[in-house]
Amino acid sequence: MHKAPEFMLQFKSVDIGVTVFQLALILKPEMISLGPGVRIDDYSRIEGGNGLSLGKCVHICSFASIFGGGSACIGDFCGISQGARLITGTEQPTGVMTAAAPRSVRDVKLGHIDMQPNSFVGANAVILPNVTIGEGAVIAAGAVITQSVMPWAIMAGVPAKMIGKRNPIRIGDDV
Repeated sequence: MHKAPEFMLQFKSVDIGVTVFQLALILKPEMISLGPGVRIDDYSRIEGGNGLSLGKCVHICSFASIFGGGSACIGDFCGISQGARLITGTEQPTGVMTAAAPRSVRDVKLGHIDMQPNSFVGANAVILPNVTIGEGAVIAAGAVITQSVMPWAIMAGVPAKMIGKRNPIRIGDDV
């Protein structure tokens, strides 16, 4: 089952062919733009934060999350696999570190994540704030990304290190 048409009207924008499954948790949809062919699976958690843009044919798998209150831009043909976490903001140790506390005693640092086209985040990988995942880059399952990633790099480990490179691929405008 999919989200009701009434719910879909809450998004900032929705292009053609978008599928948001019924059990996806969507917070602040008014801050989220969905490009053509986007698919958001059941049991994912997507927060609009300060702004979220999903490009053409982006797939967010079950149990993946985009959260933290910051912003993110996910480029065309990107995949975010099961259990992956894109964290756009974090509590800082200079304040009380729980979202349940009053804002006046917390120190939250908001950031931005940019996933460039054709990039992929594997199962249970973690992407920290203020990171760019370069075009075509692959983040291996379980990796933790703390710094920006070069285009077409293959990253693995904690913290992640480059273990290889992909050959660039190009997708025509007709797709």
